[in-house]
Amino acid sequence: MSLDQLKLNKQLITAMQDAGFSRIREFQARSVSRILGGQDLLGIGPEGCGKTTSLVLTTLMRLKYAQGEAPRALVLVPDKDTGLALLEHFTMLGKNTDLRYFGIFPGAGMEGLKEELEKGVDIVVGTPDRIQAMYYKNSINLSQLKVFIIDDAERHIKQGFQTIILQIAESLLKCQRLIFSEVYHEKLERLIEPILNHYNTVEVDIDSMEQMDVIDQVLYHVPNYKTKLNLINLLMRDTEVFSKVLIFANTKITAESICKSLDKRNPGEVALFKVNRSSYPSLPSLDAFIENSEIRMLVVSNEENPITDTADIPFIFHFDIPPSKVLFIDRIKKETQNNEKLSFSFATDIELILIRKIEQEIGQNLPVEELPIGLIIEGDRKSHKENEADEQDETKGAAFHEKKASNAKTYNYKYMERLKLFGKKNRKHKKGE
Repeated sequence: MSLDQLKLNKQLITAMQDAGFSRIREFQARSVSRILGGQDLLGIGPEGCGKTTSLVLTTLMRLKYAQGEAPRALVLVPDKDTGLALLEHFTMLGKNTDLRYFGIFPGAGMEGLKEELEKGVDIVVGTPDRIQAMYYKNSINLSQLKVFIIDDAERHIKQGFQTIILQIAESLLKCQRLIFSEVYHEKLERLIEPILNHYNTVEVDIDSMEQMDVIDQVLYHVPNYKTKLNLINLLMRDTEVFSKVLIFANTKITAESICKSLDKRNPGEVALFKVNRSSYPSLPSLDAFIENSEIRMLVVSNEENPITDTADIPFIFHFDIPPSKVLFIDRIKKETQNNEKLSFSFATDIELILIRKIEQEIGQNLPVEELPIGLIIEGDRKSHKENEADEQDETKGAAFHEKKASNAKTYNYKYMERLKLFGKKNRKHKKGE
């Protein structure tokens, strides 16, 4: 689509052309008209899809020219660096307007910030904690806001700004509200509901690009660390399928915790990789692991041993999603066409942003699977009650305990086929379209 189809004024079109914009992206095509129409909006899309440009263009278009002293647009950003980059974007695309922009970030004195605001400003970009502090001291007037925006919402949640953001939102008079995020998850939903009213959702996926050839993937979306431990223990019950497994954790402490949990249920079958002074077995190399007939699970710390060559080990588990997408991708690249490997990834809400960046890089989505039947989800009372009921049935003895049909092994599938029985793709989130 051409720039003219966004129905922006000539000043903005000229600024976009000067900045090198020659066409509009899908996110911009679907969101700009709705925002300019005054609707609340939730925008979901990966980095680089055009969320920031949509935010800036629509804010500039709605405000049009400088007016009054109190800000008419407030954009919350997770940190100073993000805020400064956003202000540069406003300056670049708003160069043909007289609109005034101002940043409020940690490190600057309150009195100095207040004096600058009193000179008059149209658009304020700031971190939630700093905006709240100034609001409580009556140093910023938010009564004239036309647009309230939360950018990089998933990062605000990761930094624990939810309560502050909700308090700011509750203090505002009626105005348009926009939230932009790279991913959608339960914590984001809890932030959205009190803020947005009758909103539309615009979501775009990863841009079409050449897909990287990777081994088969399975992604489990779990609520917390303890559920991850329950999940790895549940899967490792199948000794026939999981004969040799590599489990990656981000830190040495987490690796030892995983080893402790697995060893309790599978004594003598789990070891750590290159760890000295541990109460658990340690193996010096992957070759030693492959040759060891008793050890079937090897736990590796990304912190101390960020290995990428997984040799001929058929199963790779990312208990934690590594901060480095390169490390993850190097492990899942397909080395040969006949490479029969499978990679499992456990991701909490906070780790979904890392998954999104990996998906962008490899040009495809990681298939999301339903959590296996029988998994205890920590914090979910229902799953605990179901598990307790199963345990009570087992105490009746073999003569009184009928095996569930779903657990009866009446098949003889290869391991790649059997793993499909763990569940179907399931993506749950709310859309306003």
